[in-house]
Amino acid sequence: MPSIWCALRTFAAHAREMGGEPLSSPRFFLKPWAALAQPPIGCEMVLPLHLNEAHHEVELVLKLGQNATLNEIAVGLDLTDRGTQEEAKNAGMPWTQSKGFANSAIVGNFVEPPVGLAHIRLELAVNGEPRQEASIGDMSFTPLDLLSSLSQWAPLEEGDLLFCGTPSGIGPLARGDHVQARMLREDGTVLSELDLMLA
Repeated sequence: MPSIWCALRTFAAHAREMGGEPLSSPRFFLKPWAALAQPPIGCEMVLPLHLNEAHHEVELVLKLGQNATLNEIAVGLDLTDRGTQEEAKNAGMPWTQSKGFANSAIVGNFVEPPVGLAHIRLELAVNGEPRQEASIGDMSFTPLDLLSSLSQWAPLEEGDLLFCGTPSGIGPLARGDHVQARMLREDGTVLSELDLMLA
């Protein structure tokens, strides 16, 4: 079964937003494969009953081919139970519960990657209000650097997903919110998108 790998603190502004500093080398965590959702445009996405809200983190997602190569890319949404995460961090405990719940790894349509990823942009809006926007070129580590670092030790296999980290501007989502996330070329052409209602 494939794995969902997630890089953290790959955008300096987000690292500081979370009260930390940019990392000197890539670091990763895992989400269970069962957390994955690939909703059609305009669908309703259910938050688990134990959550009143979840924080949004828009990300570039890599899908791996054979021999840990880059196959396709998509826009993704890493949802986080921020309160539970903070409690776990403060206690020095793992924070899997805050990242691994159902529908916490949401992915849009996959496309063939263009030549050069640095000019791709990510955007996220909630109820029509822009929340996050950044260029992949703003990352502290390139997506291919992340993949190279991960491949040095991780048991990667075809079909694995790598969430490449989020820019600043994270915030809460609640039931009833309309969430739109897009991955665009430099000229504004939409490559991958998510459009969903939370329930």
